[in-house]
Amino acid sequence: MTKHLHELPPDHRLRNIAIQDIDVRIRCRHTGATRDPRTWKIKADTFNRLNDSWRNNFDFIMQPAATTP
Repeated sequence: MTKHLHELPPDHRLRNIAIQDIDVRIRCRHTGATRDPRTWKIKADTFNRLNDSWRNNFDFIMQPAATTP
């Protein structure tokens, strides 16, 4: 079972819907801090629309309920 958004194919549904609509947490690759991105300014964006800075510095971790089809 995939648990990171970057592991999904680019055309996957969860990579193409607003972050605020899925149960996902982000973990900073530098500090290890985990946060809820649904409270941040990126909440209306999709994973595929985020710039490289977000993708290179954070892991977007899906919560178990988010992985159901």
